[in-house]
Amino acid sequence: MTARIHRHPLLFAACAIALAASGTRANDTATVIDVGDQRQLFLDDALIDLEHSKNLQRSLNSPTSIQRVLKPERPSEALGFIFYGSVVDDEGEVKLFHGSYDADKKKRFSLATSRDGLHFERPNLGLTEYRGDTDNNILPVEAVEAGVFLDPHAESEKRYRLLYTRHWPDPATAGVYVASSPDGIRWTESDQRVFPFAPDSQHAGFWDEKLGRYVIYLRAWDPVRSVARVETDNLEAPWPYDAAVTPHHIWGKDKVPTPSKELPVVMTPDAHDPENVQLYTSAAIRYPFAADTYLAFPAAYMLFRGDEWKSRTLNSNDGTFDIQFASSRDGITWNRLRLPYVAAGRHDGMDLRLVSMCQGMVRRGDVLHQYFIGWPHTHGRPVVWDKDLEDRAEWLQRDLGGIYCATQRLDGFVSLDAGDEVAVVTTRPLRFSGNRLLLNVHTDGAGSARVALLRPNGTAIPGFGNSNAVAINADSVNQEVVWNGGPDVGPLADQEVRVQITLRRAKIFAFQFTRQP
Repeated sequence: MTARIHRHPLLFAACAIALAASGTRANDTATVIDVGDQRQLFLDDALIDLEHSKNLQRSLNSPTSIQRVLKPERPSEALGFIFYGSVVDDEGEVKLFHGSYDADKKKRFSLATSRDGLHFERPNLGLTEYRGDTDNNILPVEAVEAGVFLDPHAESEKRYRLLYTRHWPDPATAGVYVASSPDGIRWTESDQRVFPFAPDSQHAGFWDEKLGRYVIYLRAWDPVRSVARVETDNLEAPWPYDAAVTPHHIWGKDKVPTPSKELPVVMTPDAHDPENVQLYTSAAIRYPFAADTYLAFPAAYMLFRGDEWKSRTLNSNDGTFDIQFASSRDGITWNRLRLPYVAAGRHDGMDLRLVSMCQGMVRRGDVLHQYFIGWPHTHGRPVVWDKDLEDRAEWLQRDLGGIYCATQRLDGFVSLDAGDEVAVVTTRPLRFSGNRLLLNVHTDGAGSARVALLRPNGTAIPGFGNSNAVAINADSVNQEVVWNGGPDVGPLADQEVRVQITLRRAKIFAFQFTRQP
């Protein structure tokens, strides 16, 4: 499929508001930003001198291709995959953790593996008996509302972490728990309840090296489905929350409550969202390939509520999912784009009404692989299966979608774009280390990019001006920038410089100063 590109101009006022919230004024050019040798993405205007940039559009770029990599075809998957999944890349082996429904609508938690991220196998784990046989890929943990991540902070026996809900609906024991594993196969479950609420959705967690703490994103109701955040030094001890908040009982006071305002809510529907939209999951991660970059791919749940949907809705909890895109510099203040990153619709030949991103991503060379669950029916259909066995039997005969790989260019989520009119992006003053400058750039056939290095006052540094720049006409995630005198920028390291990129019919995703022999 061809990637969809959603464009909008740089919105100075909106950017100023967002940056002010994080303590930085949008056009504060006095502060020097130390970029070191780390990759810098143009997800927002934090690096940009808006007064000296022109004719640019910021675009959300959908994946470059989408293909189904797992089809529900085993008895334990008879009614399809449940829309929560996690992927980890462990020394070249991709492990995809996912849930499924069997023909009786019983839930199973399973593992698929791959080397290239595109061709998956179901390993015969021999750990769980199903229909009298242990020759299957089912894990011996009842975990469907679950998120798995690799923990670089943990001892080797706990390298894999599983955050999941247990013991529903008993208010005395139900809530979020942690299981650990050395390999993602043999799991040790802890009896310590770390959060005494049932978020009723997938939990997304990771070790944040910048903070030196674990960060977890969970669903909360504020007052509708939203995303809350908690930090903790100890993943396995009870997580901090505001116990003074009156519990929110969705299922009745005899059952475990769901979180509402006990934790800070960092992402919630607002006036910019269509009516009836709620945020079902977050799929939040710390992006490992660039500095100070947090990404989320929330499932935007459009509920079928109101007169216009009466003829369509199956029940009171029915609707569709799109996958949106959000970014953050600190994991707290998020910029969520309202257009879909992966839309409900036709993917790999099938009309999918629910698309929900798995947590995590895999890098293979210059591309990233993300994974999402796709269903050809709406959210309310599995509830129908509970009561209408004829409807269930009919759906057992259908193609029920599966797990899809969405391939994206490295850093390719958001770009600054130039059309036929010459455009310029000028950074605020920077300080860097290294001796080369690389661009992640795409130019059309007749497009080009030129890079100048400027003094803080905007004058060209001799030998590195626009007139000295060798034009770039390429599609590369690591395009070396060259001037007439060569590519060496080492003499300017640790000095204050601005990067100015002049574009025509081109897209710029990121830049990086680096050291090369």
